[in-house]
This record gives sequence, C-alpha cells and structure tokens, in this order.
Amino acid sequence: MLKVNGELVDEELVEETFHRIKTAEEQRLHVSCCERDPEFYAQAEEEVADSILIAQEAEKRFEVIDEEEIKPRLKEMIDVYREHGASWDMLEAQRDMMRHEVAAGLRMDKLIGDLLGDDDLVSDEEVEEFYRDHLEEYRTPAEVRCLHLMKVLSEEVAVDEVFAKLRVLREEILEGGDFEEVAKRETEKSTSEVDLGWVGFDRTTNPFEVMIFSMRVGEVSPVMVYEQAMHLVKVVERKEEVLVPIDEVRDELKERALGKKRREALQKLAVSLRENAVIERIDEEG
Repeated sequence: MLKVNGELVDEELVEETFHRIKTAEEQRLHVSCCERDPEFYAQAEEEVADSILIAQEAEKRFEVIDEEEIKPRLKEMIDVYREHGASWDMLEAQRDMMRHEVAAGLRMDKLIGDLLGDDDLVSDEEVEEFYRDHLEEYRTPAEVRCLHLMKVLSEEVAVDEVFAKLRVLREEILEGGDFEEVAKRETEKSTSEVDLGWVGFDRTTNPFEVMIFSMRVGEVSPVMVYEQAMHLVKVVERKEEVLVPIDEVRDELKERALGKKRREALQKLAVSLRENAVIERIDEEG
C-alpha cells in the first residue's frame, strides 16, 4: 500500500490504473504481456502517486474555492445526472461528494492556469505539429471486401482429405468456376455466409488479415489454415487507406494538443514535487 505525504492511497485506484496501462499495451502490441506485470504495476503506482501530489499541491495553492464558482458547475453536474435518470433523493445523498469533486476540478483548473499562464492555448503551428506527430491516428484503414469458403477441421474427417477437397475446389474456380456459387454450395460455415463484407486491416499479427491484404482484387487465395478450419478467399473490392485532411479535424486537434500541453505541465510539476515528497510503501498493519 502507498502513502503519499502521509495520505493513504486507495489500493483499488492503483489496481484500476494497472489494468488500464496493461490493457492499452496489450492492445497496442496485440499480445498478452503478463510477464511485464511488475513493470506495469510500478508504472501504475508512480502515476497514482503523481496524481495525488498534484492534487495536494492544488489544494495547498487554492485551499478555499468561492461558493459562487462551485454553484454553476454543481448545477451542471446535477443536470447531467438527472438526464441519465438519477433521482433527487440519490442526488441529495451524494451532494457533498459531488461538491467535493467540483471543488477539486476547479482547483485543478486554477493550478493549470498558474502553470501555463497566458500560454494556456495552442497556436496553429502547435496544432499542425500535433497532427504530424499523430498521422497514423488520422488515417482511415485500408479495407477489402472478400468472398469466403470454409471447411471445418474435425476428428471425423482427416485433415489431408479436407485439404485435398479445397485444392480441387480452388482448381475449379481458377478454371473459370464462379467463386460465389462454389462457396455457397460447399462452405461449412454455420451461417452459410459467403460475403464477408468490408474487412479492415487492424492486426498485422493475424494470419487471415495478412493473407487477404496481400492479395490483389480478383485473386483467389491458396488454401489457408486458421482457427480450426481451412479457407479459400477471393478479394472482390479494395479501398486503400486515406489520410483525413487536417481541416476536417482541426477542432479535435486543438483540443487534443491543448490537453497534451496541460498534461506535460502537470507532469513537470509532479517531477519537481517528488523531490521533497515522502512516498512510502507500507503493509496494511503498518
């Protein structure tokens, strides 16, 4: 358990942060990262400790928040909860907690204002730099539309027989047979679906996607083994990836670039606060 300047840290907060960090990395790499759990947990503890140091500094600098500043934000919060069906009784019971959240948010806004001053905005140049640094996030992925024929692998039929059957069907198609008609006649897919529709290229570690995105329009794949089945695929249409023009996403870019600037200012503050902070790991009895 962590203690930051005498303040005990809720273990659930560390656990939630750990799972968020781990999940994000596994989604990025498309692999399980269990062997890196100690690294992710240490990162989570550091992130949580920094957030507490920043909150403590905000409360130190802005201990008292004017009630007139709290009221409109509290009303906005209550209105949102009401829109989602919250009862007045529930809201009244949670009013003190909500008021605390609003005050904490206002303190953080004031702290960021202190840190950035007149620089709490982004220029066109900063927006364009952010866009260049995140181009991959503003590309619409390549897509292909495929027809699909599948034979299930099971203990009842020898794998060699399934492979031989698909080779024969492939030759039939290559010699002029209609892929869609052959697939409708022969597929063992439970839904009898032949047209896969548009498939995006999301996972370079997925052998099925790698195969279909390596093919030309009109090309029929070799026999492919994937997920307890053998497959034949024909690519019938293709859309190449497209870069979204900057002007179509400029407002979003401004918001994201400003968010990045604010996070960096807070991270820099956290580094300086750590120099004099007392961060301890204690057992539950200690």
